[in-house]
Amino acid sequence: MLLAGLALPVVAGLGLTARESAETFAAMPADLEPGPMAQTSYMFDADGAQLASFFDENRVEVGLDQIAPVMQDAVLAIEDDRFYERGPIDLQGTLRAFLRNVESDETQGGGSTLTQQYVKLVRVSQATTPEEVQEVQASSGTEGYRRKLDELRMAVQVEQDLTKDEILTRYLNIAFYGARAYGIEAAAHTYFSVSAADLTLPQAALLAGIVQRPVAYDPTNDPEAALGRRNVVLNRMAATGRITEQEAAEARQTDLGLNLSSTTNGCVSSYAGYFCDYVRQELLTMPELGETREDRETMLERGGLRVETTISRPAQNAAQAAVSDRVAPTDSAISSLATVQPNNGYIRAMANSRTYGVEGEGVSNINYAVDEVMGGGAGMQPGSSMKTFVLAAAIKQGIPLNTTINSPERINIREREFTTCEGRYRSTGTWSVGNSTRSGQMNLRTGTEFSVNTFFAQLEQRTGICEPATIAGQAGVMRADLDPEGNRQPLSQVPSFTLGANEVSPLSMAGAYAMFANRGTFCPPTSIVRVTDAAGNVLVDHTQPTCTQVLEPSVADAVNSVLQGVIENGTGTRMRLDGGRPAAGKTGTTNSAIAVWFVGYTPQLSTAVAVADVDGRQESLDGRTYNGERISEACGGCIPGPIWKQMMDQALSGAEEIRFTEPDPATIRGVTVPVPDVRGMDSDEAIETLTAEGFSAEVAGEVNSDLQEGVVVSTEPGAGAEVASGSNISLTVSNGQPEPDDDFTVGPPTEPPVFNEGGGGDEEGDGWRDGLLSPGG
Repeated sequence: MLLAGLALPVVAGLGLTARESAETFAAMPADLEPGPMAQTSYMFDADGAQLASFFDENRVEVGLDQIAPVMQDAVLAIEDDRFYERGPIDLQGTLRAFLRNVESDETQGGGSTLTQQYVKLVRVSQATTPEEVQEVQASSGTEGYRRKLDELRMAVQVEQDLTKDEILTRYLNIAFYGARAYGIEAAAHTYFSVSAADLTLPQAALLAGIVQRPVAYDPTNDPEAALGRRNVVLNRMAATGRITEQEAAEARQTDLGLNLSSTTNGCVSSYAGYFCDYVRQELLTMPELGETREDRETMLERGGLRVETTISRPAQNAAQAAVSDRVAPTDSAISSLATVQPNNGYIRAMANSRTYGVEGEGVSNINYAVDEVMGGGAGMQPGSSMKTFVLAAAIKQGIPLNTTINSPERINIREREFTTCEGRYRSTGTWSVGNSTRSGQMNLRTGTEFSVNTFFAQLEQRTGICEPATIAGQAGVMRADLDPEGNRQPLSQVPSFTLGANEVSPLSMAGAYAMFANRGTFCPPTSIVRVTDAAGNVLVDHTQPTCTQVLEPSVADAVNSVLQGVIENGTGTRMRLDGGRPAAGKTGTTNSAIAVWFVGYTPQLSTAVAVADVDGRQESLDGRTYNGERISEACGGCIPGPIWKQMMDQALSGAEEIRFTEPDPATIRGVTVPVPDVRGMDSDEAIETLTAEGFSAEVAGEVNSDLQEGVVVSTEPGAGAEVASGSNISLTVSNGQPEPDDDFTVGPPTEPPVFNEGGGGDEEGDGWRDGLLSPGG
C-alpha cells in the first residue's frame, strides 16, 4: 500500500483513484530478464600469450569468490549498508526521496537499494537506441516517477528470484567504472593492473566510489575528485564498522596508486595485426558462432570468447623481419608472406611490408597475403609457380620424368589444341610463348628447374588444363578476387594457366604447396585451433584437422624431388637453406615483372612470398628501390626468394632436419600405353581420338597417297607401339595426290633440318625471368 501511495503522482495525472493507483502498481511489469552481460573476447597465440581483445563493453565476468572481500565491503558501505538485512526496498529512504522529489518535481535519486540500482543498470544495458536510454533514465515529471516505480516493482521480483550474493555479484559485474571498464575485473585491471581478487583497501574504496558518477570520478580525468570520493568511501566503511578508524586514516594518507593498463579493442596494437584480422574474418564465417555474420560479430564482441590461434611468435617475428628488411612500408611495391604447417594446415606466420592500421603513410588494413573475401586484395598473378600443378598432373597421368620435349626459344600454338574440363578450348587464336631462360631439349626435371615456358606450354597440351586446375583447386587455390556478385571464383582454365594467368593469394599458394610437402594430403589453412565461450564450452575445435588426399603419395614425392632440383640446380639456387636443409620450391615472375614470387617448403613449413604492384598501376617492378636498394631487373629469385630464405632459416633454426621421402622409381618411369590405330581417320578425328586417350597429337607433314586429302596415312610412334602416357603423336596425312609411277624423281638437294639447341639466360639462374604471356599477349 505504501508503494501504491508512491504511485499517486503518476496516476493522479491520469485522473485515477488511490485504489486504481494500487492496482496500477500491482500490474506493472515485474520480469527483468537481464540476459547475459557483454564480455570481452580474447585472442591468444600458440604459446598462450594474448594477441588481441574484442569488446563492445570491456568486461570479464567473475564470481563473488573471485572478488576481494574488501571490495564487497566498500561497495556495500557506500551504496547499501543494510543490503543483507532488508528487503528490496528501503522504506525510510524511499519516503525521504519521495518527499524531496515532490518538492523538486523530478526524481533526483536517493533511497535506492543495491537491488534497485542493479535493476536500473540492467535496463540501461538493454537499451539499444538513444530514445530507449532516455526512457529508462527519465528523471522529471510523470515519466520520472513511472521509471522509478518500474524499478521498484522489478526489484521486488529480483529479490524473489535471486539470492543476495547473486545480486551483489551481478551488480559488481555490470557496473560501469569509467575508462571503458565495465565490471569489477576489468576495472581492477584498467586502473591497477591486478585482478579483482587482489584489490587492496585504498584500491577498493576508489573503485566503489567511481560507480556513482563514472565520468566525474574517473581518476584519469580528475584525480582530485577521485581522491576525495575515495576518502568518502573510506570514512563510510569506518562508520559502518567494516574497517577501523585507524585503517581508514592510513588508507586516506595514500595517493591514488594508479598502475594503468589499457585494453585495446581490435587488432591495431597486436604484434601480428594482419594475422589477427584474418582470425577475425575466419571467426565471422563460422556457423558455430551464430546463424548470420552479424550474429557472429555480436558473439565476438559480447560473448567472452577465448580464441586459441595457430600463430607462432618466433615464426611471425622471423617473417616480419624478413619482409621488412627487404621491402620498406613506404616502397611503391608491397611484399606479402604466408606460412602454413603442412600436416595440419595451421597458419604459423602472416606478414605484409606495410604496417597494419587504418591510415597513414606506409599503413594499410588490406591483407594482401589472403583472398579478397577474407579482407585481402584482388590477388597477384603467380607467374611460373603455377607450373608445379601441371608438373603434378603430368606425373599423375604417368608421363615419365625423362620425357623430352623440344622447347625452342619461341613457339606459336593454336589455342584450340588445349582442352579444359568443358572440352576443347574454344578459340581460333594463336598463343605465342617465349622463353627468358633456357631453350632446347628439356624433360620434366630440367624444364622445371630452369622454368622453361615453351616446355610447359607443350606439357600442358599433353596433360590438358583440367587436371592441373583441378589439383590446384582441390589444394585450396581459387582466384583471390570476387565476381561482380561478390562470389569466389574457381581458377580460369586458359592456355596461359601454366604461366600464372590467375590472380591468387600467398596464403592459398602456401597451403597448396604444403599439400606436396604432406605427401599429397591437403589440410585447409586455418588460423584457429579452438574457440570456447565464457562458460568454457568448446564451440570450435580444430585440434584434429580434417584433411583430404589430393594426390597419391608417390606422385607428391616425385613432385618434391623435381622441386628440390629447382633449389639445388635451377632458378632457386640462391634459396638453399643453411646447413644444407632439404627444401623444395618454385620461382615465379609475371610478364613485365608486375609480380614476382617464390613458393617453397620443407616437410615442416610451407611459405609463399610475393612482391607486387598492388596499387592499380600494373607497372613493372624493374628499376624500383626496395628498402633503399635499386634492383634493375626484378625476378622471383632476387626479391621474394631472399625473403623466403631468411624467414625459413630463422623459423627452422634448431628444428629437426627432416628429409623428403624418396620417390618411387616406378612413378618416375611413368607408365606406357599402346598408341591407338588412327590410320584412315581424318586428321581432326584422329587428334580427338588420341587426345581422349591422354596423348597430344599434331600433323607433322603430308605425303602422296591414294587416300583422301587430310586422312591419316601413318603415325610416329606407330599404331600399337608402347609409349609413355601423354606422349606426343606425330601424324602424317595424305595430300590427296596418288603415288607417282616413277621409281624416282630428280630434284634439288635438301638441307638437313636445323634444331634450336638453346637460347639466352644466366647460367646460375640469377636474373632469370620466367614470364607470363597471356592469351594473345
